[in-house]
Formats: sequence, structure tokens, C-alpha cells
Amino acid sequence: MRAGLLTLSIAAAISLGARAPAEPVRPVYRIDSATAVIVKRQLVISANGAVRSGGWDRPRLWVKEPSAPEAATLEVQFVARPPASREAVVQALLPVAVRKIARLPNYATVRVKIIAETNSLTVPITR
Repeated sequence: MRAGLLTLSIAAAISLGARAPAEPVRPVYRIDSATAVIVKRQLVISANGAVRSGGWDRPRLWVKEPSAPEAATLEVQFVARPPASREAVVQALLPVAVRKIARLPNYATVRVKIIAETNSLTVPITR
């Protein structure tokens, strides 16, 4: 009876799908260059920077919610997934690049601020 109940419990847990923890992301080490351009009614943001070591993957730009609807600056965080703690990686600054297509910002937004771990870069939105 116990073995059947245990088997049923395990099967139920598997069918419900144990959720994996959210992927940890951290800001990249630095940002070197960036652009923000309006193309076909969309905002295209490109950024180049560096990470502290090898093994970083899935770089992305996270657009933060504006503090006010009429904010002149759109803030974006440049993040990536770091290597696992026990993973052997190259210990050197390595380049990383990313591009994001986002919806058009509010009419008053004229620049984009991309934030990394050690610095940030503010660029104008061009057409």
C-alpha cells in the first residue's frame, strides 16, 4: 500500500512539473558603445560591452518602467546569465553584444540610458 502511494505521489509531482528556479542574471561588467534608432515604428537598441570571464550567455536588454510618463530618458539594464559556480572558464574580459527591438517610447523620451555593473552610457534616440 505504501509503495503504491509513494509511486502515485512521485507520478503526481512529475506530471505537475517541478518548476526550475528562475535563471539568475547579472549586469554585464561594462558597456562600451550603444545606439538607439527608430526603424519602422519600433525602437532598436544595440549595445556592446564586456563580461568578466568566459561562460556568460543569453545577453539581453531589460527595459525598465519609466518613473513618469513624460520621462526624457528610457533606462535599460544590460544583463546576461553568468557561468555556473563550478564551471571552468577563461578568466579575461570578453566582448558581448546584444540588440533589442522594443515598442516606441512616449513622445517625450529623447534618449536611452544603458546601465551595466560598473558604468552606464546615455545615447540619443535617432530617426
